[in-house]
Amino acid sequence: MNEFRNIKPCIVKYYEIPLDNINNISNITSKAYLLKTLQSETYFIKKTTHNALEKYHYLYNQGTNNILYPILNKKNNYVTRNANSSIYISNYYNDITIKKDAKLNNLIKNIDSLHQMTSFKKQLDPLSSRPKFEEITRRLDFQFRILEDYIRKVELDDLKDYSMGILSNYQYILNAKSELIKLQKRIISTVKSKESINFSFIHNNPKLDHLINVKGYNYLCSIENGKIGLSSLDFAKLYVENEMVNIDFKSIIKDILIKENNHFEYDYFRYLVLFIYIMRIKLTNNDHINSAMIVNVSESIKKYFENFSDE
Repeated sequence: MNEFRNIKPCIVKYYEIPLDNINNISNITSKAYLLKTLQSETYFIKKTTHNALEKYHYLYNQGTNNILYPILNKKNNYVTRNANSSIYISNYYNDITIKKDAKLNNLIKNIDSLHQMTSFKKQLDPLSSRPKFEEITRRLDFQFRILEDYIRKVELDDLKDYSMGILSNYQYILNAKSELIKLQKRIISTVKSKESINFSFIHNNPKLDHLINVKGYNYLCSIENGKIGLSSLDFAKLYVENEMVNIDFKSIIKDILIKENNHFEYDYFRYLVLFIYIMRIKLTNNDHINSAMIVNVSESIKKYFENFSDE
């Protein structure tokens, strides 16, 4: 509660909630609090980033109507900033409980709506794109070298109970490597041609918990990690986190990302998904843990090829 003491003056000054009217304060996370007043009003308070203020105002000025905007403070700002921290306050809503597949479909629709409401055309720039791709390539090359060295060690050792799980699934890692090389060539070719692509405000943390239903309407919340970018990133993160949910990812993702026979955003989505999977493999000194990790990632890669391989 020491952290909350530091932001109490902001609540009193900018939101006019008197200290003697506060009934109870409880932690939700290390950065989020629940505040209840003597009148049984409940508020959600969150420490956020300094630039969250500009992001909320940008979305508001774009007419983005599926964002759960915080309460405006006395300065008519969504975020209150001081020298040490930034906070926002929202009314607290108990989200309704619905089946995971239904909520995921709602989240996808709202993420897509967010992208469409903030969309603008921008020409791809090879000069600014190059450092990013060089960094991704460097990380992938390093990761594949570590995996290859580890597989070689397992092959040379005596056969153990964990060995087959590693050796029998390594082919899927190699399949992912080949797919990444193919997709990267396509992406670089499109970047070099300086095509115009849709950019938009992306949520950048599209979790199921970040969709709230208020009086029958769905709203996205926790947008402080958002930025201008390609919609592929939101959908890659969303897919990887929810791949086991039984919805038609294949049709949904294609319908959203393939525009006017332009496959760039779809290819970039696929590239990011495989990149995330490969980088998930964090080898340890425990071969049983390594085996389980490789098996799990291989299952995800197999599901990827079922859904998104070239037809």
